[in-house]
Amino acid sequence: MDALWSNTTLQDWIALGLIAMVPVLMVVAVLLIRSELKRYAQSAKVEPSRSSAPPLHLKTTRAQREQWRMGKQRHPRALADLADDVETLLKRVDTGR
Repeated sequence: MDALWSNTTLQDWIALGLIAMVPVLMVVAVLLIRSELKRYAQSAKVEPSRSSAPPLHLKTTRAQREQWRMGKQRHPRALADLADDVETLLKRVDTGR
């Protein structure tokens, strides 16, 4: 064991010191990031709740959609209305309202 320590050079000690500094620097970086996030969270504007979204108006009624699910309504106009409703819902989800 003494041979190992007696054979180490200055470059070896520098390399060991740099390797030992990596975890210390990582801890410091994590603490700095956490403090920055806390500071940002305190100053960030709170978004309004999703309940403030405008009401959604669909072309089909609940009864029409139920009839479609049961297979009682198959004419092209009902299909076009349902397609429009799906498109409206997809746009609403896409915009994040």
